[in-house]
Amino acid sequence: FSPSEATVPPYTTRSLRPTCALPANAMRGTSAPMMLAVAAALALGVRACTIVAVGRDASSTGHPIVCHTDDSGPDTSDIRLVRVPRKQWPSGSTRKLYHWVDGYPRIVAPELSPGYAPVEGQKLSEAIGEIPQVPETYAYWDMDYGVVNEWGVAIGESTCSAKTVGFPATADRPWGYCRAGIEDLSKIALERCKTARCAVDTMGSIAVKMGFYSADSGVPTNPGYSDSSEALAVADGEELWVFNIMTGKNNASAIWAAQRIPPNHVVAVGNSFTIRKMNLSDPENFRYSPGVTDLAEEMGWWSPKDDEPGVFDFMRAYGWAPEPGPGKSAEQVRLDSEVVSFYSSRRMWRIFSLLSPDEGAKLDPNRGNLPKTKNPYPGSVPAPRGSVTPRKLMDLLRDHYEGTPYDLTVGMAAGPFGNPNRGPVTPRGINGVWERAISMHRTSWSQIVEASPDGRGVFWLGYDSPHGTAYLPFFAAAGAPAPESFHSHEGYMSKFSPKCAWWAFNLINQYTDIN
Repeated sequence: FSPSEATVPPYTTRSLRPTCALPANAMRGTSAPMMLAVAAALALGVRACTIVAVGRDASSTGHPIVCHTDDSGPDTSDIRLVRVPRKQWPSGSTRKLYHWVDGYPRIVAPELSPGYAPVEGQKLSEAIGEIPQVPETYAYWDMDYGVVNEWGVAIGESTCSAKTVGFPATADRPWGYCRAGIEDLSKIALERCKTARCAVDTMGSIAVKMGFYSADSGVPTNPGYSDSSEALAVADGEELWVFNIMTGKNNASAIWAAQRIPPNHVVAVGNSFTIRKMNLSDPENFRYSPGVTDLAEEMGWWSPKDDEPGVFDFMRAYGWAPEPGPGKSAEQVRLDSEVVSFYSSRRMWRIFSLLSPDEGAKLDPNRGNLPKTKNPYPGSVPAPRGSVTPRKLMDLLRDHYEGTPYDLTVGMAAGPFGNPNRGPVTPRGINGVWERAISMHRTSWSQIVEASPDGRGVFWLGYDSPHGTAYLPFFAAAGAPAPESFHSHEGYMSKFSPKCAWWAFNLINQYTDIN
């Protein structure tokens, strides 16, 4: 059904954008084999999601809002919306940790929710670790990652690059020592926390003890640095935090940082760390793992001389960029770096430009975003008070750079009907690669979550690509599961069924491409 989109990004195997992500002359004179080599080198990841978040003062609701696009790669996703109920646990219980998988079913674990009970002979998932359980866990909406709990704590996710990799301790990975992935961390945070600050501390402490791994870290012989870490936006009714996490030294433990965002700011995360200058003496605004600078100093990635006393640039020290290696020319490294850089930065620029036009106008869309970029983009910018509505965010998630020099709906590649989707490989003779838009035809779903307190939180879910979806509201404190079609076992992404809601949305998007 789906026409494959196109890009050669570093974090996913597909993506969309009508004009080139690189400057017009970035690949001038480069041979087609070289371009394909760049594509092969960069098409590593499985997911590449976007986060948009809004502080309470910039939000029209008076409370933070967190958005997430789930931009699946070549694998299918489990598109079920599962309600995890509030639950009491006997003394001595444990919370099992799992290696959550991409496709259906992402997990078979009835102790978590009736929605995860086995059907039709499904085998129970094997735990890879466990931690002590708390006496009571809270109810929440769950998909690949935890979405929002009954107290209005909301989460959005984006896979990032880092200089370390970690592997899950599954039976088929004898080289894996880590037991906590971002899936479990996000869910446990919603099970246990009434505030965003509690959520980042809880996730960080579990990851340090149990070891953090990314689902996209490859294998030891071919490590996937471009997908080896994670970023989350975490909000409650008052505060908005950004959380960056990676595996620690020797494929074990974790290194993490969290930054509280000013209430009048908006946040953009496009598959890269965004926490830069951390004040290590300010726990009200910065949280971090013990010895957060140790590995950076040991490896020569950072020195105290690089920053002001008591300040640590997390992204500069731990963010990843392509480096020279066997069989890689200096020119190829340069090209790889530019693709990585613009894959992230162009979305950040666009988000800031749409939500805060005055601040966006100060940013150079060709600045790029690598760890050592000079005068890098900020992780957040101020926006006018009360200016960002849920509707404005829905429109933002549908964006393809319309009206800019990077507009994917214009030009010969867009065809006569302004189609922003692209093929899997850049055509011969094109200098550069297609832009990576916010809205993509490989998006499995997107969400806008109003993190309101007192049971008033609202989670807007849009199945399939944002540009062809309708957003439906679910209440954070709901006392019952979603309609059956939203968590049906009758159909899933690789099995058509009219009883599965996702397929109705997907077919609309497919037919608009065909026609």
